[in-house]
Amino acid sequence: MNFNYIVSGTGWATCTLELNSQKLEFTASYITNCLDDFLVALMELNSDCVPKRDVKNISNCQWDGEPDGIVWTFELKEKRVLSVKVEYYDDLSFKNKAEIWMDTECCYDEFLKCVIKEVDLLIKRQGIVGYRTDWDDCDFTLSTFLRLKHSIVSQEKYPVEEVTGDVDLETRSNLKYELELLLKDID
Repeated sequence: MNFNYIVSGTGWATCTLELNSQKLEFTASYITNCLDDFLVALMELNSDCVPKRDVKNISNCQWDGEPDGIVWTFELKEKRVLSVKVEYYDDLSFKNKAEIWMDTECCYDEFLKCVIKEVDLLIKRQGIVGYRTDWDDCDFTLSTFLRLKHSIVSQEKYPVEEVTGDVDLETRSNLKYELELLLKDID
C-alpha cells in the first residue's frame, strides 16, 4: 500500500495510490478542497473522531480536475474492512459514463495510517502558511488531520472536555497536546 499527495503548483495537487495491485494517479485542482474532503470522508467512518450518531458506514468525496474528476467512495464493513472505489468522469459536472479506476478492499486502520503518514510529511515539509500559499489561499485541514492522527497514534477518542464558559458550555481541547501531536512522528 502506498499513498502520495503532493501540492504540484498553486492550486494543483497530484495524488497516487497503490493498493492491492491497483494503481491510481490523479491531479486535482483547488475547485474542490480535495485533501480536506478526502480526510473528512475517512473521518466520518471513524467512531474515535466523530460522535456515534454522526458515524457513517459509507462516505464519499469528489476531486475536480477541470473538467474531469474522480469520486471516491469509502465503505466501512465488518471487522474494519474498508472498501475503496474510485470512479473517473471525463466531465465531473455531468457524471456520465463512470470509468472504474479502483475497486478494492483493505484494512481501514492500515489505509488511514498510510494516508495520515503522508499528510503528516506534507504539513511538516510545507508548513501551515506554506500550504495555504500553495493551495490557493485555502487552509490546511488541521483539526480533521489532528483527530485522525490522534486516532492512529492512540486508538481512542480525541481528548476534549466541556467546561462552563462565560456564557455557556464550551468544548475545549489542549493546545499544548495539539502542538505536540502535530510535531509527533508516526511509527
